[in-house]
Amino acid sequence: MDPSPALNRRQWLHATGALVAGWSVPGAARASTDRPSEPTGPVRLGLNENPFGPSPSAIAAMQAQLAVTHRYPSNFTNELVQAIAKKEGVKEDQVLLGVGSGEILQAVGRWLGPFKPEIITATPGYMQLIDVAQRAGARIISVPVNDRLEHDLPAMAAKISADTKLIYICNPNNPTGTLIPPAELRAFVREVSKKTLVLIDEAYLECSDDFQANTMVDLVREGLDVIVTRTFSKIHGLAGQRIGYAITHPAAAERMRSFMTGTMATNLLGVVAARASLEDHAYVKNTRIKIKAGRDQLTSLLTTLNRRFAKPQGNFVFFHTGMPIADFQQRMREEGILVARPFPPLLDWCRITIGLPGEMERAHQALRKILG
Repeated sequence: MDPSPALNRRQWLHATGALVAGWSVPGAARASTDRPSEPTGPVRLGLNENPFGPSPSAIAAMQAQLAVTHRYPSNFTNELVQAIAKKEGVKEDQVLLGVGSGEILQAVGRWLGPFKPEIITATPGYMQLIDVAQRAGARIISVPVNDRLEHDLPAMAAKISADTKLIYICNPNNPTGTLIPPAELRAFVREVSKKTLVLIDEAYLECSDDFQANTMVDLVREGLDVIVTRTFSKIHGLAGQRIGYAITHPAAAERMRSFMTGTMATNLLGVVAARASLEDHAYVKNTRIKIKAGRDQLTSLLTTLNRRFAKPQGNFVFFHTGMPIADFQQRMREEGILVARPFPPLLDWCRITIGLPGEMERAHQALRKILG
């Protein structure tokens, strides 16, 4: 039993203004956190952070627990797992919390790497799992994205061998932002999961136009050999709190847990913020609308500038600069705009995160000057 003197559930809900309003926050509290202030220094558009920040209810939940951050978060962690399981339609032993979804990706790499397996992934793609697995002994099979900068599923399937132990799919892909058509991905996973484990990283999926049509959690519910990972860092605006989770079958969850720090590693404020944010559907919906508006404005500008770009479905846009990325980064830096790192082999392409309206106005001005 947890000896923590933390508020019980009723006290917690009352303290966060959520007892009657279903985790909503009184108007004064909501108004005070409606919009982060526009920064006056360099505009940071390289890390895919959510500039609109956490929901007011998440902020209130964290504020309510500041006095007990010297205690472990186990009671609140259990509630978060229960809430995620309910949301995803799975059992609690199918949910695994992590210090961001990155800890889960690294755990998979540490789990599989020592077996010296083949792991199939797209390039360019997100490398956190891949780098850890490779250092642990895995052989990485990199499959170039297709002409639309999407995962080339037929080419990935053709690479499967007796030594393949994992196919890693980031959907939407980072850095390209492209989304695999759901019927194609679902058919692909149903077939290849008969031969190997499939991990679908849905870190950015809640930023997309149609989350429900594209999530592959139903394949976990079907009992396939699949792991789906999510994070509270993106649409929920909690990157600094480091909370993520996986949905998979219980045996895989238990195996991954053995390569992680454990539930005590998740921080209390992040846990209560994530729990509150799960219930703040209106804030998540509004944030998605604002991200899409920023994407559309940026792609409209790139069209005007005759720049090719990948069809974006995350909180960023990946586009062709027409110059070495190092040169483009420097020129943007001179205009006060920080953009993302290089993504080999596409070393004349750039990824720009969607920022606040004022930040994007500055970024657009810089792009017109440099690319126009």
